[in-house]
Amino acid sequence: MAIMIADRTLRETAGGLVALATVREGTRVDVLDDKSALPWTKIRIKETGPEGWVSDGAINKTSDSLGPLSREQVAWECVDLAGVFDINAFYLMAVAQLRSNVSGSVTEDGRRFGPIGFTKQEWTLNAVQPEWKMEFPASDITRWRPQLMAFAGMASTRQRAIADRLARQPSMTELLLAQILGTEAAVVAILKPSTDLATLVSKAKDTAQMEKIDPANLDDRDKPLLSKDGSTSLGLIATQLQTALAASRSHVRQEVDQRIAKASERFGVATTVVGINFNSPRIPAARREIASLIADSFAKAGFGTVQQIAAIANAIAESGLNPKAENLNGERSFGLFQLNQNGGVGTGFDEAELKDPGRNIAIMLDEIAKPHQKRHRERFMATNSLFEAVEVFVHHFEKPQDKAGQTEKRFKIAQTLIA
Repeated sequence: MAIMIADRTLRETAGGLVALATVREGTRVDVLDDKSALPWTKIRIKETGPEGWVSDGAINKTSDSLGPLSREQVAWECVDLAGVFDINAFYLMAVAQLRSNVSGSVTEDGRRFGPIGFTKQEWTLNAVQPEWKMEFPASDITRWRPQLMAFAGMASTRQRAIADRLARQPSMTELLLAQILGTEAAVVAILKPSTDLATLVSKAKDTAQMEKIDPANLDDRDKPLLSKDGSTSLGLIATQLQTALAASRSHVRQEVDQRIAKASERFGVATTVVGINFNSPRIPAARREIASLIADSFAKAGFGTVQQIAAIANAIAESGLNPKAENLNGERSFGLFQLNQNGGVGTGFDEAELKDPGRNIAIMLDEIAKPHQKRHRERFMATNSLFEAVEVFVHHFEKPQDKAGQTEKRFKIAQTLIA
């Protein structure tokens, strides 16, 4: 009696490279082995029968039904997404509280879905976000995890847009206003707070398609947060957000504390890194020169041995250190770090350039050096923890789909590279 409580990749071995299938949330499974290879558990999918390994935390072993959505589940997801999308976990949880009382249900009129209260039009506009390698089908509007992930991507993108216009980071209140009205109308409301509501709403509707907002929400879901002018609307949002934060803050704090405790338990003993083992079995003999090129390039950019190993481990996972590697199955990704031309780090570069190892590394280093990566770059550069270096690289520079699973996998690769 067990059920998947999150989507996961079914792997041939515990933490292995070979993916067998995707196991969706709500799939009933049999637990075959949850002792020998934690944090991985071997399962068999009921009815269809495939066997393989998934991360243990994605399974509820005491029930074969999902049951109602819990605040603890949503808080856990918000904390997870905060690290991926560089957005405030308290903000994500507060919006879920404000819009749905942290519910996965559908409104009585059938117009709004899940914890974020998406309309079908809003979901259509935001379910595909190439920047985040995100592509959800229309049917996923009823699934709360894709909803939260899509909203986190939307919030992160909007936060950067509004920060560029204001030349400072927005407050939570300003960010939510920008998500309601779009960047252009929100900037007017913030910089000219006496601007009347009719003008702001008119501007928001004019730019709705470009800003990927559903204008119907201005007359429905978000209407209670808008009144009179920019100043009054900001005040209403601030009041409602504070109430939502008060009701949801403790759940996020609890999840953060649990994450810290688990991390300390698993990775509390520091790994001593003296040098790089270029004779590691994870580096093919024919690719040692490529591994050295990555290390040298990162060293010249000011990164230490721990960071160099994290970069090499990511390149091994992405391409096997093959500079000519390519993925044309649903995307266009090329070279050592599999840089994606369709909205990813490889956007604007041609295939030949991305397959040049020196250029591929340089483009990745340029991505790490960008202003919006400043906080993550500083954390990456400062850490002496190999696990943390790998985690930052995966979550913020490389950004594969299964970030938690890939962090575990690439950390194991990195451990073999320690001299």
